Amino acid sequence: MLNAYYDPHEAARLEVATRSAERQRRFLCSLDPDSVLLDDFRELIEAAHARRANANAGAPVREKGAPLRVLLLGYAGAGNTGADVRTIETLRQLRRRFADQPLELTVFACGNIFDHPELRAANVLMPSDVYLPDALDAAMDRFDVVLNVEGSTYTSKFSDALAALLIGGVGLAAAHGRFACAYGIDAGAMSARLERFAPATARDVKIVCRSRGTAERLAGLGIATHDGADTAWAFRAAPNSLPPLPPRYAVLCPNNPFWWPVHTDVRRALELDVTGAKSPLRYGPLYFHSWDDLRAARFAAYKRSFAAIADGLRRRGYAPVLVAMEQLDRAACEEIAALLPFDVPIITRGVHSLDTVVATLESAQWVVTTRYHASVLAIANRVPVVGVSMDARIDQLFEENGLADWTIPCDERGFEQRALERIDAGIGATLDSLRDAYAALTQREIAKFEQMGLQLKRDVDAFFQR
Repeated sequence: MLNAYYDPHEAARLEVATRSAERQRRFLCSLDPDSVLLDDFRELIEAAHARRANANAGAPVREKGAPLRVLLLGYAGAGNTGADVRTIETLRQLRRRFADQPLELTVFACGNIFDHPELRAANVLMPSDVYLPDALDAAMDRFDVVLNVEGSTYTSKFSDALAALLIGGVGLAAAHGRFACAYGIDAGAMSARLERFAPATARDVKIVCRSRGTAERLAGLGIATHDGADTAWAFRAAPNSLPPLPPRYAVLCPNNPFWWPVHTDVRRALELDVTGAKSPLRYGPLYFHSWDDLRAARFAAYKRSFAAIADGLRRRGYAPVLVAMEQLDRAACEEIAALLPFDVPIITRGVHSLDTVVATLESAQWVVTTRYHASVLAIANRVPVVGVSMDARIDQLFEENGLADWTIPCDERGFEQRALERIDAGIGATLDSLRDAYAALTQREIAKFEQMGLQLKRDVDAFFQR
C-alpha cells in the first residue's frame, strides 16, 4: 500500500535527479569523458522523442498574448567578438521580425563578458552545477524556440564538448517539441564520433548554412540543410568607439591556431585543484588545450611570421596594431609584440569593449587575420584583408567569393612573404576592384540574412499554428 504522503511528482523528480547524478558520475570517472557527454546528449534526445511519440504530442500550445520565449544557444559571454556580434545581430533581427508579438529573449552564457547593450538587455541562462545535458533537458520547457547561433558548430576543431552542446542543444529542443534551428552555421572536420552524433540528433532540426562547403559537408552525412549567411555582416560599431590610434594603421589579428582542440581531463583538473598548481593550457574547470613540441615549434614560426608582417607594414608606412578578437588571443598578441624592436598597441577584447575592437577593424587600412569574424567585419567595411587560415572557414569565405588569392595557410613556412606581397599588390585599381567586390559581397550576405529572418518568422508562425 502506498504511503499516505507519497507524492508521485516528487518521486519522478527524484528519479530524474538520480539518473542525472549517475550520468555525471560516469562522465567524471570516464577515461573518455567527451564520448560520454555525446552519448548522454543522444540518450536524452532519444528519450524525449520517445515520450512525445508515446503521448502522441503535437506542437506546444502557446496562450494567446503570451510572449514567444526564445533561447539563443551559443558561445556568448566568453569574450569572443565573433560569437557576440553573431548573437547581437540575431537578437536585433528577432526584435524586428517578431515586432507583432511580445518576445522573451534569453542568451545561453559561456562567460560574463556582456559589454554591449543588446547582450545586457537579454535574459541570461547560465550553466548550473547540474550536469549540462540534464540542465539543458530540464530547461527546454521554459522556451518555445531554440536557435543555435554559434558559427563553428559541426566541427571538432575546437572541442567535441562544445559541438555536443550546440548540436545536442537544438536536438533536445526538437525532441521536446520546440522549434529548433541552427542559424547560419558552419561545418568543418569532425571526429568519427561527432560524425555519428550529428546525423543521429538532427531529426526535426532546421539547419541553415553560411557557406556552400558547409552544405556539401553535411549532405555527405545525410543531413538536410538550407542556404543562408553568417549573421554578423550587418554589425557596425557604435559611434565614437575608436580608441586613440595612429591615423594610418594596419590591424593584425593572430591567435594560437595550434593548441586546439581542447579535451576534457577531469583527473588533471583535480590534480591541479588539489595542489593549487596552475597550467597555461587549462581552459575552464575541466578542459585543456592540446600541446606538444611540434605544436610549440609551429606556433613559434607563426609568431615570427606575424612579427615580420608587423615590421614590414611599419616599413611601408602603416602603424601595426595587434587586436585580440577573443581574450584567449591576448597571449599570442603579447608574445608577437615582444619579438618586435618597437612598441605596438594591443587592443584586447575584455580589456576593451566589443565596440572598440570592431571600430579598430573598421577604420584600419589593412587587416591580416586568422580570426574569421575579423575578415567578415573588415570586408563589410571595405577594408582589404589577408586571411591567414587555420581551417576551412576563412578558406570557404574567400574561395566561394572569388577571393582565393587573399588567403594563406597558417602553417605555411614564411607566410609573411606572401602576405606582404598581397599588400604590395593591393594598390590603385586593384584595391578599388577589391573594395567593389567587398561591397557586393556584403550586400549579398546581408540580403541573405534578411531572407533568413523572414523565413524564420514564417516557419515559427506556421509551427505554432499546426
